Amino acid sequence: MEVLSWVGAIAPIVVLFLLMSVFHVRTQRAALLGIVCAAAAALLVGQSAVSIVGMDLLKGAYSAFNILIVIWPAVFLYEMLEHGGVFAQIRAMLQAQTQDTMMLVLLIAWVFSSFLQGITGFGVPVAVCAPILIAIGVRPLWSVMLTLLGHAWANTYGTFALGWDALITQSETTAVWQTKLYAGFFLWGIDLIGGLLICCFLARGRGVRHMLPFVLLISTVHGGGQLLVSFFNSTIAAFLPTTIALVVAFLVLRCGAYTKPWKVESKALDAAVAAQPAGTPPPAGKVAESVFPFLLLAGISVVVLLIPPVHDVLNVPVWQLSFPETVTGRGFTVAATDSFGAIHPLTHAGFVLLLTCVITYAVYWKRGLLHRQFSAVGRATLQKIVPTSLGILFLVMMAQVLKGSGLMELIAEGLTQVTGPFYTAAVPLLGLLGAFVTSSNTSSNILLGSFQHTAAGMIAANEAVVLAAQTAGGAIGTVVGPSTILLGTTTAGCKGKEGEVLKFMLPIVLVEAVVTGGLSYLLAY
Repeated sequence: MEVLSWVGAIAPIVVLFLLMSVFHVRTQRAALLGIVCAAAAALLVGQSAVSIVGMDLLKGAYSAFNILIVIWPAVFLYEMLEHGGVFAQIRAMLQAQTQDTMMLVLLIAWVFSSFLQGITGFGVPVAVCAPILIAIGVRPLWSVMLTLLGHAWANTYGTFALGWDALITQSETTAVWQTKLYAGFFLWGIDLIGGLLICCFLARGRGVRHMLPFVLLISTVHGGGQLLVSFFNSTIAAFLPTTIALVVAFLVLRCGAYTKPWKVESKALDAAVAAQPAGTPPPAGKVAESVFPFLLLAGISVVVLLIPPVHDVLNVPVWQLSFPETVTGRGFTVAATDSFGAIHPLTHAGFVLLLTCVITYAVYWKRGLLHRQFSAVGRATLQKIVPTSLGILFLVMMAQVLKGSGLMELIAEGLTQVTGPFYTAAVPLLGLLGAFVTSSNTSSNILLGSFQHTAAGMIAANEAVVLAAQTAGGAIGTVVGPSTILLGTTTAGCKGKEGEVLKFMLPIVLVEAVVTGGLSYLLAY
């Protein structure tokens, strides 16, 4: 393959990264320029017809809608809780359980965010947890970054195993049991690293030493539980362990561990907010008000997604589009489909969030928390979702052009040619790239699952190891997915700082991917 073709294929991704992280261009503008670069590369390098590029842009717009119907109610829910004073109540409630700041941050950014990823996904963990972290004194940008690190490990089996199902379906592998084994260990390591990094960023080595017993305990429940449960029921492989981890964390506090004040001096904390006294624990009624939306979200998710008779009925309605077969000048073929981007609206995470919003608003209004504030909540929501929606729309459209023109496959082929038998070490990096482009581990597995299966056969590598490394890299890559970062900065009130988040997080995820790649290479032959 010509070097110039490979450079041309990867150029749109490089341009997007530079615009966001180096030149600090706003996400929607950077993504719009990214679309222009991707379209040019598709026409010149991928040899796509103009009609194919146009079709990919339409596909991307529809795929973006799949994400936006999650973001809109998520932001509305945040504004309701903010205007209702719920976050202040949550802060008081949490500090009544423990005054250890390290413990508080880990509970929210790692334990609770992983639980939310296990049931909902689609960016909900960062949308929900970032504002809670801000309430206890974490600075806005750090609230986004810590939450992203905390729940990344759960992206394969989260949302009731969407990412895992995509990997197995696309790769058509028969080594399912072996892939579960290797993926389980890779993801366990990512979970442990995530917990330790949160401690390190808050209080360096001192914080790691302080929280090490708790981190080891919870990571064993998370990673070991996911590995074990995946062999029996992959659908709940993340949901069940993350739920148990919440219970274990509560029991740890009930036993008196990590409840006393523990001083933290960190640039990640707003000293003025963090130093505020705990005050009087809120009464039971206020506690119920505070936790109600989150319990409701979890309860609706379980009923809608895990109870077969309910799920079967609600899953019948579907929104989908039809597209003809496309073939580029390079011979890259996308099969015709009558079910592109199938969205089941009544079992979608967006519906779960919308229902949560409606019920929560009704309850809060009745209890006097949101009287005469609906218009204020609506205005605040619109102010946030309009620029965010444009950014996500453009990012997903760009990603679809890269996929539909065969440019992502071209990048992957070039990488196999350059690395040869060392390709297995690069697999997590490719999975990371797929997740960076699409902001989704599921999409990364869809995009690259079949290719990774073929590549493993070409270099006589253990396909189970290669596929496990792919989904592990995709899980790591979601941390730097521009769409997810944009959602986080929106709910954290720091729009326009996406480039700073990306610039900080990229070295971390690259190191994680390289380490995972090294293990993959050792195990693959």
